[in-house]
Amino acid sequence: MISKSWFILGLPLVAACSAPLAAPHVTLAPDLGKRLEAEHAVVTSAHPAASEAGFEMLRKGGNAIDAAVATAFTVSVGEPQMSGMGGGGGMLIWLQDEQRAEYVDFYAAQLPESFRGLSLDDAPRTDLRTVAIPGEVAGLLEAHERFGNLSRAEVMAPAIRLAEEGFPINQILAQMIAMDSAKLARYPRASRVFLPDGRPLRAGDILRQPELANTLRLVAEQGRDGFYKGEVAEAVVATLNAGGHPASLADFAAVTPRWKRPMCGDYRGYTVLSAAPPQTGVQILQTLELLEPYDLESLGLPTQSAAAFDVLTSALRVGMSDSQYNQDPNWVDAPVNAVASPGYASARAGMVGSGRAPAEIEAGDPADFRRPPAAGRCARLDPYRAGIAGPVASTHASPSVEISSTAGGETTHLSVVDADGNAVSLSQTNSSVFGSGARVAGFFLNNSGIIFSDEETPFTPTLTGSDPWRVRKSTISPTIVLQDGQVAMVVGAPGGGRIPTEIVQNMVYVLDYDLDPLAALRMPRIYPSDEDPQVQLETGFPADVLADIREMGYDPVAESFGYARLYMIVRAGDLWIGVADPRHNGEVRGY
Repeated sequence: MISKSWFILGLPLVAACSAPLAAPHVTLAPDLGKRLEAEHAVVTSAHPAASEAGFEMLRKGGNAIDAAVATAFTVSVGEPQMSGMGGGGGMLIWLQDEQRAEYVDFYAAQLPESFRGLSLDDAPRTDLRTVAIPGEVAGLLEAHERFGNLSRAEVMAPAIRLAEEGFPINQILAQMIAMDSAKLARYPRASRVFLPDGRPLRAGDILRQPELANTLRLVAEQGRDGFYKGEVAEAVVATLNAGGHPASLADFAAVTPRWKRPMCGDYRGYTVLSAAPPQTGVQILQTLELLEPYDLESLGLPTQSAAAFDVLTSALRVGMSDSQYNQDPNWVDAPVNAVASPGYASARAGMVGSGRAPAEIEAGDPADFRRPPAAGRCARLDPYRAGIAGPVASTHASPSVEISSTAGGETTHLSVVDADGNAVSLSQTNSSVFGSGARVAGFFLNNSGIIFSDEETPFTPTLTGSDPWRVRKSTISPTIVLQDGQVAMVVGAPGGGRIPTEIVQNMVYVLDYDLDPLAALRMPRIYPSDEDPQVQLETGFPADVLADIREMGYDPVAESFGYARLYMIVRAGDLWIGVADPRHNGEVRGY
């Protein structure tokens, strides 16, 4: 268990190893549900109603998987711009009694056999040819069927209720409706709901979604057949075909979640589990390997020490550069185990903490660092092992990930622990805000295909070709940290390319700097580039530190990170501390 002297905004809170975390003596601004201490179980997510749905399952005797699935379906109702039944995601599960981890990739699947030869290189975000076959419903239902305790009807009831009864929309959703009103206006089903009488819904307006409630009810009653067959599937395929998309009912019915071994690494005695490729756990693990040699706490916080800033930022830059090797391993060589290995970190160590910011961090070549079989704690967890086909070149082709520098968002995350120590870290997405903009049967269709490019011939498998489906590279990185075989942290975030960098920062602030989890979330964030020395910073860095890092060659610029939000649970003594990012409207529930 994590047991430390916690600090909130620089003031200590003492916690003993065998006693519950002491009650804070520091008065903060009202946290509005952003921080919760609980003895038994916690759920934190981006929408209060979604966290309440997960909490309801926990109090009914459901486990972490029941709570996560209920929360995931409900947050899709409350945050339709971020995720939904028309998208996909990834779910990392820790089963305490079995000491076993599972990862299910249900990201929207692109390009079955009938898609070969289709060029998406010049397709706009609203082109329906960019829609991948949604995997969210299949993934959530299969995870629940395998590991849940409650009935499907019970876990889906809160989402159905919220869609039917409606809820007042928050400022962020209202802002996104206004910003994307042109996209929403393209499709009558979307405009009727979000642009009634041609006017975008405003903060405080009630959003009711009866069509979505009907689709959720079909799934609750019929399981995956209520979505992938029958009237819902027919409506989706008809919409796609009308937009030039070649999907068939057979394609829709064939979607299958992809169960994988999670990636695993060590960090200062902790076991870190994270997402398998093509999700971006490798970047989390590699960056932590690069930071391991440094006593970060002795250097000071990055807001107070240019040396600490340089170590953290340069490690993030190297991890960003080498993330190009993270791809769908069924289609291209994805040497993620080599990239995350201690040996490769040693080879890249000269790029970290040098006191000078290179103009560009080029990707390394992990070809000589084929990771040996996992040892120690990771070996017992049977971690992910990538198959290798041929040499790995440092010029390995990679489609770029769309990264927005403006306030907004296109993904959501939730974290759960239950009274038995099971945990779930789950991220899900529409790809862009409101996905493609096309709304069918009450949900938006994703636009995951925007990432693919003809430059790397993505429509012909370069490896085995045993699976006709291709899954795009995604920066979602659901992560669970273990200590002595028990959950110490559950963490994840939305935010495009900022996801892995900000997960690492917050892990470091808790594990290395002993910050209280909410204080960690409040720390001003760093988002560098591997292509140039510019570093986007939230406000909160003193002028003298900015001057020092500029002397090192960095180019600090002010940026708002309003949409890159973390949802984290940390074990402290006998308590769980759940936190929801104060940059958003999410809340924590627990008991």
